Formats: sequence, C-alpha cells, structure tokens
Amino acid sequence: DYRAKVQGVITDSTEALVVGATVTLRNENTGITTTRNTNDSGQYLFDFVEPGSYTVTVTMAGFSKFIQEKIQVQVRGDVTVNASLQPGAVTETVNVTATAVALQFNTSTMELTVDRKMLSDLPIMQRNPFTLSLLDPAVVNRYWDIAHRNPFYMWSSSQIDVGGNTTMKNDISLDGAPLQIGVKGSYAPPMDAVQEFSVQQNSVDAEFGHSGGGIMSVGMKSGTNEIHGTAYYFGRNPKLNARTNSVTNTKNLVRNHIWGFTVGNPVIKNRLFAFTAYEGWRSQEPNTRISTQPTDLERNGDFSRTLGKDGGLRTIYDPWTTQLDPVTGKVTRTPFAGNVIPQARFDPTAKRIMQDIWAPNGPGDDITGINNYKIVYSWPQKYWNFSERVDWNIRDNWKAFFRYSRVKTTLDQTDYVNSPAMPNDNGGAMHNRNIAGDTVYTLNPTTVLNVRMSFGSLEDDYVAPRSMIGKEGLAQFWPNNPWYESYIGEMPAVYYPNVNVGGSGYGKSGYWIQHPRHWTWDASLRKVVGAHSLKTGFAHRRHKADGIYPNLMAFYPYQHFTAETFQNPDLTRNGSDYATLLLGGLDQNSYARTYPYQYFRSNYFGLFFQDDIKLSRNITVNLGLRYEYESGPYDERDRISRYLDLTSPIPEFQSNPPVMPDAVTQYMK
Repeated sequence: DYRAKVQGVITDSTEALVVGATVTLRNENTGITTTRNTNDSGQYLFDFVEPGSYTVTVTMAGFSKFIQEKIQVQVRGDVTVNASLQPGAVTETVNVTATAVALQFNTSTMELTVDRKMLSDLPIMQRNPFTLSLLDPAVVNRYWDIAHRNPFYMWSSSQIDVGGNTTMKNDISLDGAPLQIGVKGSYAPPMDAVQEFSVQQNSVDAEFGHSGGGIMSVGMKSGTNEIHGTAYYFGRNPKLNARTNSVTNTKNLVRNHIWGFTVGNPVIKNRLFAFTAYEGWRSQEPNTRISTQPTDLERNGDFSRTLGKDGGLRTIYDPWTTQLDPVTGKVTRTPFAGNVIPQARFDPTAKRIMQDIWAPNGPGDDITGINNYKIVYSWPQKYWNFSERVDWNIRDNWKAFFRYSRVKTTLDQTDYVNSPAMPNDNGGAMHNRNIAGDTVYTLNPTTVLNVRMSFGSLEDDYVAPRSMIGKEGLAQFWPNNPWYESYIGEMPAVYYPNVNVGGSGYGKSGYWIQHPRHWTWDASLRKVVGAHSLKTGFAHRRHKADGIYPNLMAFYPYQHFTAETFQNPDLTRNGSDYATLLLGGLDQNSYARTYPYQYFRSNYFGLFFQDDIKLSRNITVNLGLRYEYESGPYDERDRISRYLDLTSPIPEFQSNPPVMPDAVTQYMK
C-alpha cells in the first residue's frame, strides 16, 4: 500500500500512560479529521493515512491540550508522534511547531522515500518517476539507455535491479494498484502529478509479496479544499542554438515539445475532491542509416569495376561450378567471364527485389565503396498522458478513491528514401490504461477494513502500418507461385520480404503485437489489540497476455557463395553479397515460418498474517506469515505444451495413416 500510518504513545508529565485520551488527526490540505482514543497501553494508531501534511491534537479532561503541527506523512511512512500531557485546564494549549517529528522504524524493511520537494527540485529529463529509484545506491539501471527511460517505454520501469539481480522481478505500484504486467511496467504518471515516491530494498513484511526483489511505490496527488495547479512547457529546437554544428553546419533533427498541466480542486469541501493531470509530447530524435548499396553496374550484374581492399578486382565466382578434388580435398570454383553475371542467370525474385534497392548517395569510405550510403533521418513521437483521481470522504469512518489513467503513444520514422524496401524501424504504438478503486472502512476505532480493485492493460504494437504490403504484395515477387500462403496463418501483418545483404537490411525483419491485461483484487483487515497491531488479508491477480511475435521470412544471400571457395575464402578480394543475391543464393540461416497467436494465462493468490508487537516505545517485534501460489503459464487453447498420452490417437495420423516399409514392420515385431 502507498499509504502510511501515524501512531504514538500518550503519557503525562510523570511518564504514566494516559488511557482514553482523545487523539485527532487533521489533514491540513483537505480539512478531513479522524479521531481515535488511546488504549490501555496509552497507544493510538491511524492507519491508511494519505501522504500529506497533518496536525495531531490530544485532549484529556484534567490536562492541557497538546497540538503537534506540520507533521509530514510520506508514502508508506510510519510516523510516530508521542505526546506528554501537562496537568491543567483544557483551555490551556501546548502547541509544538518547531520540534521535528520522530520517525520510528516499526518494520525491518529498508526503504528510501523521495518527497514532493525533491520531486520539484530534481531535474528528470525522461519525465519518468520510476527513474527516481536510481537515487538509491542499491538500485542499478538495466534498461538499454538511461537517457531514454521515457514513461511510455514499458521496459524502462521494470528493467531495474533493487538490491541484487532482480530486473523484471520487482513489483511497482501507483496508489497501491500494481503496474507490473508480466515482465513489463505499464502506466507511469506525469512527474507533476506525483506526491511522493518510495523504493523498498527488501520487503520483509508479510503483507507485501508477488516480488522477487524490491517494491517501488508512487503516490499520486489528490485534490484539496483550495484550487491549486501547475502548468509547464519544455522546448528544444536547435534553431535557437548559436550554431547547430560548428564543423559541417548540417541540419539538426532534434525537436522536443513537452507541455502539461495539473489541477486539484474541491467538488464538495471537506468531502469530495478531484485531481486532473495531463502531459503531451511532440518529439523528434535523429537516427542514422549507413549502408553499402550496389552501384548501377553491380545491380545489372557487372562487377568489372568492383575493387577489393588491396585495389585489385573483386572476383565473382559461379557457385554452380563448385568442384571438390577428392585427392587434395580442395574446393574450387570458376569465375564469371569478365566478372559479369549474365542476366539470364538472374534469379527472377532477386531481380524484382533489386528494383527496390536504391542507389548510393556517396563514394564510400575507401576504394571498395563501403558505406556509400549515409543519411540522417528522424524518429517522430507523439504521446499524451491523462489521469483523473477522485477522493470521496463518504462518512467520517468511510472513505474511497477512484482513478482512471490513460496513455497513447504513436511512433514512426520519416521516409529517407522512396522505396517499399526501406526498413521501418520505429513504427508502432504504445498505449496503456490503468484503473484503480479503493475504499477504507473503519469498523470501530481499533478495526479498519481496506478493499482495492484495479485493472491494467498494455498495447505494445511494433507494427509499422505504412509498411504493410499484405498477401497481395508478396505476389509480385512470386507470380503464379503462392507458396507463402500456408505460412501466413494468423499473422495480422505481412511486410516486404526481409533481405539481409552484407549487413544492409531491407524490408521488415520482425514485429510484435502484445496486449496483456491484468486484474487485481486485494483486501486486508487491521486490528489493534493492546500492544499488538494485527493485519490479515488476501490478494488475487489474474493475468491474460494475447500476442504474437512473428517474422514471416528472412533471406541471407551471403558473400561466401560467390567467393573462390567455401573453405576459408578470402572475402577481402573475392565474392559479393549483391552478386549472391542476383544468383538467388541463400544461406542456411534463411527461413520462412509461421507463428500462431498466443493466449497466455496465469493466476496468482496470496494470503498473509502479520503481528507488529510494540514491546516498548523503542522496540517493535514483527512476526509474519505469507502464503503464495502462482499457476504456471498456460494457453487457453492448450497449445503451449501437451503431455504424452500413448492411449490417445494422433488425429493427423488417423486421417492419413502412414504406411511403414516391410523391413520396419518386421523390425517392430
């Protein structure tokens, strides 16, 4: 849970315990008050306290009033306010404002909390609150690039080590609602909407589970009795720089426009509050394409001017002339006459693909013409993040909140060349949704019931819609030969065939569509009995993950096919990847395959019991027991794995029984 508790012991000036004192906790922002009475041990406890600034007031007949102001309650804080009452009239008041509130660590969990002030003062370029966990020395980033821990990159929140090798095994939450969906994080609120953030290095309390490492908790702001809000804009445009590039003066493609606002307001003062947050991005990042493209002569089979590194002719050999000397074991091939491949030898599919492979735009880095195509292009990103939270103080002993959060992100790239074979390496969508509802009901001053439900979903689609060609598009490469139809199966998108020529990729090498969904139900009951703070509860999580990660086909026409031999060929002076492509030669890594849609499911259950025994004002003993069960992943269509049942016939064999040779039949007898 992201919420906290405020507790303490009330004594008189002689240090005797005060039983039956009235303790009032008031939220300074919302005006909501809660009252408790001290028990036989002089103790009081306020549980499920929202982060914020509070005032504690203690009254007792025959004693002066005690007031402690400006008590800062942090996310998952455990704040102890001990009061000493002085004999006197109730009209007399002891007001404590300058004394720091003591923080009692009533749990052995190690935790770091980042409060609102630090959130405002720390520059977070990525605008992702979970990046704040890196302030903890025990936390290590495992995401591919710290500079790109953007809130819509779903791995950025989950690929973190907390106190050891725990990447993708931690639990992350917002307002107590889980955000971890499988191995990915989901929703991340705008930075200006965050009240506080905490990271637990080791969660040893029994009420926390479903984590192989730490727990990262974000508490979102809520509305107050006063209208408050923020508005902001961050912009970056190299046109405003003194000089974009002092050497070449080339155009800089970096663009950043980030804007947003937050507003919190009362709907009904002291009763109903709303908080709204919105953030939008329009950014553009540069990317580079460096490749070796065929010259006009080479795309027509003429390699008479293709040079090796030593300046000599790069000889092209005919792979269909391969000869093996049985005596010496040496393999040789015959070069093409004039180093020119006859067009009659062109593979028809390769010839069609070559029409879409574009020409170089430069001379290359050396005499071989390597890296003769260089261009800088942009990756545009459009992103918006919306969240609405409503807090309702239904009655003095009953409160609830509801939150709806939504993110939509579209990614794309600019077309740096007019060719359907251009790889689209950034197209797709990253959307997510998180819904949470929570209610706290105080059955009596010593018993509190909490029930929470949440739903989270992801739409992580690396699909590049503009690059889809469909089954009809494949027909242009294999006219009158639709061999690929049986491979397409359930694939939702078909792209230009992926061809890898000398490290230069064409078409689309792969994509994925992932739509996981996550439901959670949690309930806990807290009871204070003397020095014991008892907690018990259960958790249920249901996970569904529909998706597909296909790559229909990939072709690898490697250079060694047109070298002088396949036994350690000299690839610096012989062979060419584009020559191999023209001849239709394919490496053994080439493939055509199909993938089914996957419908993964799993269920999780947890039960816990915890007893925090306060032996004295300085010593607390934590005793807890937790039971967890998580089902193995399964496919609702039963296609992940199947056990071997020798009594069950194989349907494919029943419809078309195999015919065994007599020798095999005789052997089996």
